[in-house]
Amino acid sequence: MEIRKLQKIKGGSFTLSIPKKWVNKKKLQSGHQMVISVEDDGSLSIYPVKKPSDSPLLVKFRLEEFPDVKALEYNIVTYYIQGADRIDIISKKMIPADQKRRLKLLRLEMPGVEVSEEGANRISFQVLIDPTSFHLEALLNKTSAFSLRLQEDVIEAIENWNFSLAREVIERSGEALRHYRLTIRQVALASISKKIAREIGIRSCQECVIFALTARDLSRLVYHSSQMARHFLFLEHKNKIDADILNLLGQLSKLVLVMQKDAVQSFLQKNTELAVQIFRKMKNIREKEKQLLREVNSKTQDIDTAVTLGLIARELRRIAGYSIAISDDSMNRVLTPVSISYGQERQVNKSV
Repeated sequence: MEIRKLQKIKGGSFTLSIPKKWVNKKKLQSGHQMVISVEDDGSLSIYPVKKPSDSPLLVKFRLEEFPDVKALEYNIVTYYIQGADRIDIISKKMIPADQKRRLKLLRLEMPGVEVSEEGANRISFQVLIDPTSFHLEALLNKTSAFSLRLQEDVIEAIENWNFSLAREVIERSGEALRHYRLTIRQVALASISKKIAREIGIRSCQECVIFALTARDLSRLVYHSSQMARHFLFLEHKNKIDADILNLLGQLSKLVLVMQKDAVQSFLQKNTELAVQIFRKMKNIREKEKQLLREVNSKTQDIDTAVTLGLIARELRRIAGYSIAISDDSMNRVLTPVSISYGQERQVNKSV
């Protein structure tokens, strides 16, 4: 981490120098265009503008074919995920202002997308970021850190009866969805370009599939953390939860957090021994969940509160279940058969 000062220049603008090592690593030159994106949390992300492709992936939509604008939005996002470089929406008539406004806002859900062209009867989206700037392992690691923080904040909200924090968690989960779409887009591009695959850390079609599965499993961790926050909001006008119940809920959450961390590390480090250890922890999760539910049944008189706490416990168990799934992904990433000739002894890769 480096700390750098903003410099004010004539005209009221500001400049900030970029680390030379990063510029050299990205093979950038003076005058190279950069994309600056404002994230939901107020931070800035900087990417090199995508280099022109010999065969850009172009998609065109005719607005008249989509009477339901929601269906059009779903198609646009799906084509983005599948690797489209440019998406054009064309209409025979002038596009209504409210529809155009809605479509322009859609770009905020797709990292690296900007409006490249706009007219009375058309709007075009262009993907500006260079896909080789996003290594898949780094993307997965960032999603994992995001998921862990969400779960910690939800439990903190419950323990401190902080409903504002719970709402903030739900809003933040939307950023994780954007990140997931970028990750799956990277996988899709790697599946059609060996060059991109090498640059972002994918060695084979088999590994491409495994990265897609892991990205999906990580997205489910985020979803279930946000669901805990939604369940908790139903308790806003209820009495506070018993301290013993909160203590057991905190214990269960800590066990699940450890499973999450270890599962992702087993995948990134290609550590099958760690993955196997995670499989064995699910029994402890079930036992702790049963203990929590018994405490809820014995100390909670309000039925709605008891049901809500049960739902929160179930979301934690589901997070543990998807941690098992990530551990399974790490096993499949490492334990791939080696090609052999007929008659030779069968061999497999050992854990790293």
